[in-house]
Formats: sequence, structure tokens, C-alpha cells
Amino acid sequence: MRIYFISLLLFFTCLSYSQNNVKIYKEKFQEGFKYYVDNLAYCPISIKFKFSLKNMRNKNPKDIYVVEARKKKQLITTLVVKNKRKRYSYKSNYKWNFGNFDKNEYDKDYAYFLPFKESNSFLIYQGYNGEFSHQNEYALDFLMPIGTPITAVRDGIVVKVIEKNNKNCGQKSCEKYNNLIKIYHSDGTFAEYAHIKKNGSEVKVGDRVKVGNVIGYSGNVGFSTGPHLHLVIFQQKLNNRRTLQTKFKINKGNQLKYLKEGKEYVRNY
Repeated sequence: MRIYFISLLLFFTCLSYSQNNVKIYKEKFQEGFKYYVDNLAYCPISIKFKFSLKNMRNKNPKDIYVVEARKKKQLITTLVVKNKRKRYSYKSNYKWNFGNFDKNEYDKDYAYFLPFKESNSFLIYQGYNGEFSHQNEYALDFLMPIGTPITAVRDGIVVKVIEKNNKNCGQKSCEKYNNLIKIYHSDGTFAEYAHIKKNGSEVKVGDRVKVGNVIGYSGNVGFSTGPHLHLVIFQQKLNNRRTLQTKFKINKGNQLKYLKEGKEYVRNY
């Protein structure tokens, strides 16, 4: 997961900076500066600031701030000049990521759909904590021919789509070429569907999807040695993700199981 890092230096100025879905800006007032964030993403973000102040005081010194989805002009903190007769300045470092850093609870009992159409069945060829690329990660690889329709495992809103790449290899260095669809769920978790084929998304950022909707088509792109769908459910923290074990409906939908490596699962619901 990419982390964004910016360094700013201000001397009696009021600047603004925007990066992708996040805009950070200051407004000067009589006592100093008010520091705001616009979050244009379709999910909450967590943002961490570090200030180095000279003749100034931070009125809201928190480690990490959370900004709700599509929220504009959220006041983060106020920097106040201590002595206006003296020179003042500050340096500001920040980094941000998707997700609510403060949220640890989630719906542990949610029954996920299998990520493919009814009457189909696919093999899990690498499961939770798999030896090839899933060490210490609760992720699932479904063996799928290129172009297989992928369906949403849960209702949610699309927060990220990458579908421009067409390169693959069996080295971690090829992760940067991963095509993917990322969907945010109502309990604060995310689902990531990776290795979709080039131009293989049926959705765009901001789309609301229902469980079972076709969202894209499987591929063999990025850190991949063969056609498959990589699926992971997780909570996003600032510097890393916490992957989650989740139960799926199998057969006619009347059974709930943790999916296991080497097993084939059918969806008849």
C-alpha cells in the first residue's frame, strides 16, 4: 500500500498542497494559521502530521487525525504564534492512507459471497499464509482463466481502480504493475481484487456495488506467475494493513467456511 509523504517549510506564508484525493491547506488569521484537510476519497483517511515549530504552538497536538469520506475543510489543528515581535516559522511532515486508523472493530460474522458467478467453481491454489507470497497474510488466490467475470463479495463503494498494466513476473518487484479494484465496506474493512486483466474493470471510483455484481475480469498482471484472482479482506492502518480471516458461503449458500488451500469451491446461489 502506498504511503504519501510530503515535507513543507513555511516562513510567514500560507500555502496549499494536494496529492491525489487529499488536499492540505492553511489559512492565516490574526493569531497564526488554521490547518485544513479536504478528503475527496470515498472512504475515511488517516493522516499523521509532525510539526517542528519555532515561536509557535500547536493547539491540537494529535499523532493521527481521521477525516471522513468526501469531507471538505476539516479543521485539523491551529498553529498560534507565541510572540509576534519575533520571527516565527514551522516545518511540517505528513503521510496519509485510506481507512480509519482508530477503528479496530469489524463485522466478524459477515457471510461473504464467493467472488464468481453462480454455477461456477474454482480452486484455491494458495490460501491463508501460503508459502509463495502469502506469508503472514490472510489472502486467497483463486485459479481462474483470464477473462473470468469477478463478482463483489460484499456491498461497498469503489475507492481505487488500476487497470492500465499488462506486465507480469514472479518477482515481488512486479507488484508495482498490479491491476486491482479496491472496495470499501460499511464496517470499515476493504476488499482488494488483484491481477485483473488490462482494461478489465467494470467499475470506477465512486461506484456503489452490490454483492454478486460483476466488477471486472480476472487476469495475469503484476506479481503473478499464472492467471488467477488474488482476494484479500483487510483493515487499513497508516503504515500497513491488517488482513482478516473471513467466512464464505459455499455450495447452495447454506454453509459457511474458511476457504482452504487445495480445495475447490462451488457457488450455487
